[in-house]
Amino acid sequence: MVLVDRLLVTLVHLRLGLSHAALAELYAVTRSIVSNAVRELRAAPADRGFAVPDRPGIVLRTLEDVFADADPEGVCLRLDGTEVQVRRPKTGRPGRRAFISGK
Repeated sequence: MVLVDRLLVTLVHLRLGLSHAALAELYAVTRSIVSNAVRELRAAPADRGFAVPDRPGIVLRTLEDVFADADPEGVCLRLDGTEVQVRRPKTGRPGRRAFISGK
């Protein structure tokens, strides 16, 4: 997949919660290709940060950076609180503890 398709697949997966299998069908590729694209691109913004237009030298890497930069500018921020269903391993299966918050 070219970069634009990989980026679109990642954004659709994160925003709409479409499964990797469904996205693979839409793009006529295997599920593993979609999974690799999402895994690679998901971490990229956090690693590089986001440049602020018209303000060279300012890079926002964390949510705290975004709020700290928006407050003095008088910018109102909205956060998307859409819940995403997560499949967890069944009780007694290895690795289940990593998916349970304990709350």
